[in-house]
Amino acid sequence: MFSLEDKLNILKWSFGIFSVVAIIAIAVSRYRNKGLPFLLVAAAIVIVVGTLALVDMYWIEPNWIGTEQVVIHDPALAEVLKGVTVVQISDIHLQGGIGYRERELVEKVNALKPDLLFITGDFFSDKQKEELQAETAALTELIKSFKTTSGIFGVRGNYDGPLRIPAIRDAFNSAGIDILSNENRTIALPNNKRLYLLGVEGSRSKHGGPKVFDGIPAHTPTVLLAHYPYILGEATRAGVNLVLVGHTHGGQIGIPFLVRKSNSANKSRFLSGLYKVGTTKMYVNRGIGTTRVPVRLFCRPEITVFRFGK
Repeated sequence: MFSLEDKLNILKWSFGIFSVVAIIAIAVSRYRNKGLPFLLVAAAIVIVVGTLALVDMYWIEPNWIGTEQVVIHDPALAEVLKGVTVVQISDIHLQGGIGYRERELVEKVNALKPDLLFITGDFFSDKQKEELQAETAALTELIKSFKTTSGIFGVRGNYDGPLRIPAIRDAFNSAGIDILSNENRTIALPNNKRLYLLGVEGSRSKHGGPKVFDGIPAHTPTVLLAHYPYILGEATRAGVNLVLVGHTHGGQIGIPFLVRKSNSANKSRFLSGLYKVGTTKMYVNRGIGTTRVPVRLFCRPEITVFRFGK
């Protein structure tokens, strides 16, 4: 079986060979002062469109961070978070140090003047075994660069095994992020209210169970941070008001047919955006980085800003 990366490389090489052959044929036809046959005109169009698509997939869209403004209609949360700016990012997958994309991320996040910044997992890349020390140093530098009034909070994702190492966890804490591991926090907000924030890790039912709600008064509005969208059912049964997750990258390729054909891209039926089940809302962030193949198409990296209304 070919991996997704293998298939993409085959496609690139095939397109390259096709382009070279077509360009030679076009050049020969022009040299002989003959008009271009329809097939060569069609080949030229394919080359231009294909080249633009590759440039967009590999260089433009992966670095073209968008900001999504999302309104959550929930009277209880609106009362607590009135006037508070909440920002979510996810799936940084930092690799190779702080680059253009990361600098853009910091600039765009800080320009929003967030009170709270939530990072829903997958800080590390798929190269972490070879680059763990460098990735850890770059990630702590990145986290230190974010400016908030009420704190940065996060959870671990499936690429964040290194955060189980005490020294790395301590380095993240020192950089200014509080990683929640099946636990909760009470956050003092600039509007003099308090937000009850939950953080769970793991997939499906592998979370902290009732202890996540320890100390939270009954019928209190809550926000839950997780990495996987699979948590929605349990969050709904628990009466959580808002769930923020990542993991899917929005599929990385924004063409539904191609996403459905890829087990790697088709990670969940909750692929991106806002979902509602009962009184619980869940937002799936498209993430910042990529894995397996460094491409995005019609699926820009995302910073999400939340406003709360009744």
